[in-house]
Amino acid sequence: MDPMQLAQLKRTTVWHSDEVHRIERNLGSAELALENAKKNVEDIKKKLVESKRNLERHNQDVINAEKEVRKQIASDRQVPRA
Repeated sequence: MDPMQLAQLKRTTVWHSDEVHRIERNLGSAELALENAKKNVEDIKKKLVESKRNLERHNQDVINAEKEVRKQIASDRQVPRA
C-alpha cells in the first residue's frame, strides 16, 4: 500500500467515524422522541377514558331529564282545568 492509498484509507475511516457519530446522535434523538410520544399516547388515552365517562354521565342526565319532562307534561295534562 502506498502513502496515497493509506491517506485515502484514513480519510475514509474518518468519514465512517463521523457517520457513526451522526447516526448515534440521530438514534438518540429518535429514541427520546419515541419516549415522549409514548407518554403523550398514554396521556391521551387517559383523557379519552375520562371524556367517555363524562359523556356517558351526561347522556344519562339527558335521559333522566327527558323522563322528568315527559312526566311533568303528562301530569300537567291530567290536572283538570277550572
